[in-house]
Amino acid sequence: MRKIKLTRANKIILLKALGDYYYRQRTMNTGWRETGYLILKVDSLPVGKKAVFTGEEVRLARNDVNQLRNKKIKQGQYTDATDDMLLKLF
Repeated sequence: MRKIKLTRANKIILLKALGDYYYRQRTMNTGWRETGYLILKVDSLPVGKKAVFTGEEVRLARNDVNQLRNKKIKQGQYTDATDDMLLKLF
């Protein structure tokens, strides 16, 4: 179990990263339920409070945020907020 404090920006980034992954999984019909439950969990969290995540949830979130970061780098976009969210997950 891991406690992570989410700011408004980090919550938005995490939801975007998980959403991209969720829709990819949904089209392939594999493992989308776990990601969907994590999206609902993150969305229901109040901003500024610490939330408890399992190791599997942290691994999934870290992977998805890293993919979003790499996508932004390839497009030449700003990644500081994404980097901040990634650091919180480590």
